[in-house]
Amino acid sequence: MLFVSGLGAFAAGRGDAAPAVPPFVGKSYSSTAVTGPEIPGGGPLQLTFTAANRISLFAGCNRHVGEMTVEGSVLRVGSLASTMMACPGPRAGADEWITALTREPLTWYSAGHALVLSGPGTQVLLMEKYS
Repeated sequence: MLFVSGLGAFAAGRGDAAPAVPPFVGKSYSSTAVTGPEIPGGGPLQLTFTAANRISLFAGCNRHVGEMTVEGSVLRVGSLASTMMACPGPRAGADEWITALTREPLTWYSAGHALVLSGPGTQVLLMEKYS
């Protein structure tokens, strides 16, 4: 739970205004910790922000892509298209986990190479991936 307590200190120190283009655009991230419902099959959640309004998500089963909007510290994910693979075993619920995470607007903040997404009952810590 170190990540949760450390996040509170960071959240209090955020700036008032978000940049016009969020710092995560053009980058890829992989989850390192989740509070709330765990990712079925263990994840990790992989996110790529391909453009200022596009997102790609993968949690172990199908890849989901779609539009997103960012207003200040709020990220809204629109309708997602996905591949249609059948995923047996523990990863079978990964797609539903993504749907539940993105159903409501998410609050985001970043520090260095870390990105935190928070939604109702779930908080995900992601670290930037390098090619």
